[in-house]
Order: sequence, then C-alpha cells, then structure tokens
Amino acid sequence: HGLRQRGAPDARRRVNAALHLEWLKARRATTVRAATVILAVLVPAMSAGLLAVVRSDSGSALALKATALLTDTGWAGITGFSAQITSVAGLLAVGVVVSWVFGREFTDGTSGALFATPTPLGSVATAKILIVTAWGVLTSCLAALLTLAAGVLIGLGVPDSGAWVGAGRIAVVGALTVLLTLPLALVASFARGYLPAISALLVLVVITQVVVALGAGSWFPYAAPGIWSGLGGPELADAVTAPQLLLALPVGVVAAAGTWLWWQKATVQ
Repeated sequence: HGLRQRGAPDARRRVNAALHLEWLKARRATTVRAATVILAVLVPAMSAGLLAVVRSDSGSALALKATALLTDTGWAGITGFSAQITSVAGLLAVGVVVSWVFGREFTDGTSGALFATPTPLGSVATAKILIVTAWGVLTSCLAALLTLAAGVLIGLGVPDSGAWVGAGRIAVVGALTVLLTLPLALVASFARGYLPAISALLVLVVITQVVVALGAGSWFPYAAPGIWSGLGGPELADAVTAPQLLLALPVGVVAAAGTWLWWQKATVQ
C-alpha cells in the first residue's frame, strides 16, 4: 500500500516533467507557430475581409465571388464562414502539428534520447496528447473570439446573442477537428515519422470528399463538423444531429489510447 501511495506522486511528477518538456518544444516550434497564426489570425481575417467586400457593394469580381460564399452580411455570415474554413483548415493545420509532434524525433533521428530518459515513454505520449489537444482547443477558441473582434472592426457593432452562438460553433468545430486528428498520432508513431502521417492526412481528406459526394457525410466523423458548419448549405447543416457530431469523441479517445499503448511498449530500432 505504501509503495502505491509513493508511486502515484512519482507518476504525476514524470507526467509533469514530460508536459514541461513537450510544451517547450511546441512553444518554440515553427510548425506550431505557423498553424496558430493560420487558425487564430488568418481565418478570422479572411472571413472579415470577404464580408467587408460584400458589404461594400462594389460590384467587383471579388465581391460577386464573396457573395456566393457568404449567406448573410451580418454576424451569421462572418461566424458561419469562419466555422466553415475552420472545419477544413483546422483538419489540415492541426493534423500537420499532430504528425510533427509525434513523428519529429523519429524523422530527425533523435528518438534514442527519448528511450534514454528516466521518464517512461507512456508519460511522454500522455504529455504529447495533452499538449496538442489543449493547444488545438485553445487556438479554436481564440479564433472564435478574434472572429468577433474582426466583426466589430468592420462595423458589425456589438456582438449579439446570435454572434456568440456563431462563435461557439467555431470553437466546437475546431475542438471536434482536434479530436479527429489524433489518429495521425498513432500513424506517426507506428510509422516512426511525420511524413507517413501527413500522407494519411491527405488520404483522409480525399476519402471525406468521396463520402460527402456519396451523400453519407453526416455519419462520417471527418465530414460531419464541416457539414454542420454550413459547407453543404443551411439545410444539410440543420440536419446534422448531436450523435453524428459526437462520433469524433470515440475516434479521438481510441486513437489516444492506441497511441499511448504503442509508446508504452515501443522499443529502440
């Protein structure tokens, strides 16, 4: 009993040490910084820019194209378009980050250092999963808030209740997308490199397009958030149910568990 009591704090210390190290690596990584800028800054800026063009009534070719993309010229327009971009850009940007975080040491040939540390590899995997998940969710929330800020800057006024609902949808779409990228962690780990995981990401994008074209997108975890965000039109978005959206949860949990198990049993090669 005494050994178990001492073992729990030791395990927490090992996870905390791994979290600190993984946070330092992620914070200094160009890949993570670029993905953060894309999701939290460029997505709101692009949404605000297109809406500003539409509201200008300039009649230009860009305004006509933007009008076709936006279904509303108010808060519903900017938050809806931001959610749609997040469903696509989030999968790609977060997917690349997840692939990099779990495959970098293997690709760079520095994985031996992980096996040499006193911290168990299971704790390292736990830290990596927690870091990328927390980063992705927080970045999605930041994108939602900056979308509201961008709307204020282009003259939409103080965000009303509908604006906050739209911002919430951006954050939810982003969080679901983060869960859906976790299988790439298992691919990067098993293949011992981030390039195979990025290839798997591209395959997922293609499969998602095919499934949507066949009309089964609402029940496909990788397509449901995008459809709910409005990519398929308002009628399809309203038809997406909570159980369909929550399919992302078991995908992420199973992938995280499988990744942890792989790292727990990994050996030097």
